Amino acid sequence: MLVHAFRSTTESAQALRSDRGSLLRTLPGSRTHAILAFALFAAVQLADAALTINGVSRFGPSIEANPLVASYIDMYGLVTGLCAAKALALSAGAILHVTAQYLILALLTVVFVFAALVPWTLTLASL
Repeated sequence: MLVHAFRSTTESAQALRSDRGSLLRTLPGSRTHAILAFALFAAVQLADAALTINGVSRFGPSIEANPLVASYIDMYGLVTGLCAAKALALSAGAILHVTAQYLILALLTVVFVFAALVPWTLTLASL
């Protein structure tokens, strides 16, 4: 039993070192830390959440163009539904980061900027 506990502790320590390694990885062909790609993705998600709350509060839930987010808002309310949708997006982004799918993460970040942030900004600025 003591040997088993030691193995579990050793495996946990190795997993922790491996997790720290994912924070220190750099983007391929760059000295930029890969975690910054995920941080930018998360910042875009949070900005989208803030703009969505503002837009839905002003215009009602029918203004939300994303059918998944709209259904979450319809089922759970604005804040809870939006938190659930953003938790799903951030979880997917974290999986992409941990599995070193940095190009996909970067492309999704750009897509969110042009498909969500720009339209919300233009809509909210038009008032």
